[in-house]
Amino acid sequence: MNIRKNNGITLIALVISIIILIILAGISISGTIRGQDETEEGVQIIELNIVQHAILERNTKAQLTKESLPGTIIEKTEVQKIIEEMNSISGENINLKGTEYKQLNKEDLEKLGIIDEENIFIVNYSTGEVINKTLKVTKSKKALYIYSKSEI
Repeated sequence: MNIRKNNGITLIALVISIIILIILAGISISGTIRGQDETEEGVQIIELNIVQHAILERNTKAQLTKESLPGTIIEKTEVQKIIEEMNSISGENINLKGTEYKQLNKEDLEKLGIIDEENIFIVNYSTGEVINKTLKVTKSKKALYIYSKSEI
């Protein structure tokens, strides 16, 4: 009797190994995508904070020097429509705190010292409210809106 010694792997073992590798790759790719989304959301919130600090600083300076504040006046009714849209998408209940709002485009933001920002923001200099008009909400449906807890 001639018995042949088999030193190779079977086709079933090879298929199982490939399936395991595909599952591991899928898990790592989904984790990377989730991490990227969280990073984008963090950047968007930091941008709101940067704009807020810049407008509060400029408002304080303007009170002392009587200089004009950058931006184009925007009607409160238009701002309210944007807030209602943000509330419906995010499920939040945001209420406006101020009365006079300005829209800041790229040139206005540069006057505040913020460069390379493509988004358009709506701000209220006295309450510190900042709304990202371009994006409105993050991918996880968080409204891109902040305000200063204490009015200046």
